Amino acid sequence: MIARLARVAVCALLPAVVLAPAGAQTAAPSPTAAPTPISFTAHAHATVTVVTENGTFGGTAQLGMAQRTNLTRVDVLSLTSDSVPIPPIAVTAVIDRTANTVTVWNDTTKLYRVQPFIPRPAATATPRASATPRPSPRASATPRPPQRGTSPFANLDVLSVTLKLTGHTTTAGLPTTGLAFDLMVQRKGDKGPAHVTATTQVADEFTAFPVTIDVSLEPGAMPFSAKLGYAVDDLTRGIPPATTFTVPAGYKEAPSLLGVIFPGRAPGGRTAVPSPSPSPRR
Repeated sequence: MIARLARVAVCALLPAVVLAPAGAQTAAPSPTAAPTPISFTAHAHATVTVVTENGTFGGTAQLGMAQRTNLTRVDVLSLTSDSVPIPPIAVTAVIDRTANTVTVWNDTTKLYRVQPFIPRPAATATPRASATPRPSPRASATPRPPQRGTSPFANLDVLSVTLKLTGHTTTAGLPTTGLAFDLMVQRKGDKGPAHVTATTQVADEFTAFPVTIDVSLEPGAMPFSAKLGYAVDDLTRGIPPATTFTVPAGYKEAPSLLGVIFPGRAPGGRTAVPSPSPSPRR
């Protein structure tokens, strides 16, 4: 369970309004400068360590990132591990928050896939009209008792949540604000409480952009622990080209995201056969 950071809103300054004396002509307002786009390119790395009864397993990922207003691009440049064999993975994902889509492509296999980032509810079928209208149910002489619900806390023995601001500093050359999160929860019957702690430094000039994250997880019901570390190595301000966020020409559509990340495999172990597409989606 990983805590979700609340979004930090960045507000623009309101232009000053000058009131002219009575009877005087009002001066035309001076044009205001356009706000700076939330755009940048960056490199980062992430490390994962899992400790189980069978040993310690770890891995490192090198990442590339780009932001252009409502578009976010993440490149998995490499994945390495000294304890677990990892197949070569080098994929790109673009999240479009306006269109609610995530686009993933693989430069090695020339495959791509587009699907909703947040699943939409399935459309319900329209009921067919009945030839004979059904009579409305009669009102019951005895009112029904109110429905009883179950409290989300009824099955918990332990619950403790804290989120606090730890101060302001500079991280990787950026002004940042620190946050610390701590969650401890235990359901009835569990051997012990699950404990999640996280610290992060969030860049002040970008919307909810973490510069560093450190997460520790200790499940109470399972004998293992995990740690995740993430940090931005360098960041360059500027607007990336729009073509950075589009599928390269000539790529074919895969049947699933799994088929893009692990080519030749589809859900259920079947061989993925990409369907031809005349042009990539934009």
